[in-house]
Amino acid sequence: MSRIKSVGMAEARPKLTQLVDEVSGGGEPYLIVSGSRVKAVLVGVNQYNDMIERLEDLSDAAELLQAELDQEPTIPFEEHLAKSKGLKSRVPAGS
Repeated sequence: MSRIKSVGMAEARPKLTQLVDEVSGGGEPYLIVSGSRVKAVLVGVNQYNDMIERLEDLSDAAELLQAELDQEPTIPFEEHLAKSKGLKSRVPAGS
């Protein structure tokens, strides 16, 4: 990933459509700056979704590592899914 571009708030306003088109088409994100402070980041939705998915994956991996360090018992994911489906089917209607 190359260096993130920055654009002043006043400069970004009149060309917001152009900036959004650029980042949504896979372009690099923009830091939106006001004064000397970064106020926001303009990023395409695909890149945003990728970042969220990676964060969730990292969080899951960290939880698994912690469980191993704590020597907690683990079960295969497929077994967990089967048990979850079994519990859901036993929940009474209206709960």
